[in-house]
Amino acid sequence: MRAVLSATLAKADFIARLQPILGDGLKVVEGEPAIIEAVPEADALFLTDFLYTEKVAAAVHAAAPRLKWMQLLTAGYDSAKQFGVPAGAVVTNMGAALAPPVATHAVMFLLALQRQLPLFMDQQNRRVWDRSPGARSRIPDQATVAVIGFGHIGREIARLLRAFGARVIAVSRSGAPHELADEAVPISKLMDVLPRADAIMIAVPLDPTTLGLIGARELNACKRSAFLVNIARGPIVDSLALTNALVEGVIAGAALDVTDPEPLPKDHPLWGAPNLMLTPHTSGACGPLGTQRMAAVAEDNLKRFMRGDTLTNIVTL
Repeated sequence: MRAVLSATLAKADFIARLQPILGDGLKVVEGEPAIIEAVPEADALFLTDFLYTEKVAAAVHAAAPRLKWMQLLTAGYDSAKQFGVPAGAVVTNMGAALAPPVATHAVMFLLALQRQLPLFMDQQNRRVWDRSPGARSRIPDQATVAVIGFGHIGREIARLLRAFGARVIAVSRSGAPHELADEAVPISKLMDVLPRADAIMIAVPLDPTTLGLIGARELNACKRSAFLVNIARGPIVDSLALTNALVEGVIAGAALDVTDPEPLPKDHPLWGAPNLMLTPHTSGACGPLGTQRMAAVAEDNLKRFMRGDTLTNIVTL
């Protein structure tokens, strides 16, 4: 068996797990040209979703006759969904491996917004002692939180928030009830949920149905006291509509680990929006624990693949 690995995060962990199994059958490459050159001999690809570019996908479709499996080293799979894979090839992702750090990041964002941390940090930078923002501080207890997307990450967000006493509304494609949700609705009913939510947590995959899911119309439907958190993909939220909503006080604040475009250009107006927190797509980071979990998922699936067993974390494109 021959496999190609291209990783930007935890490369050493993946090599340590995969090489003892594959030996010389594992080829480690870097960059788009090297991936394209290696795919014709690959039975399996191990790579992050954003490395599955249009050019790599074209090479896979045209010149990868042996490819049977692509293990994404990310939770997201929007590039794979956009460009597809050859018929018969299975795509898997990291599943729950990244759910704890991403969900923790999302909850950190919400707590910081509710406790007025952006305002207090600004005061600290200016050496101002002003307690007045504390009057607007809130806590998750008894807050209604809409979690849009109820996969591994959305469910972990719900589990953490319920420990704080929040009431969770799960918004998913099916609207199926779940034990971690106090209420469940289909995403087609989103406009009915937004006016009731004290916070909106976005954890849904990016696809044509979620592109621009949160725009001016949706933001205007929210409470003026509501907070928005996006740890999914930038294009799910209309950046300019969010900027305007923050400037005009349509919502109380927002926190983003992802933006559109990404990286966010230095002259983009979103940088200057009030009550906004930004991190540069780092919510999945959590040190050695996270990278070891990711590598363990890849190793387990490799062993399953070689035995002919069903793989875990199969995604539907």
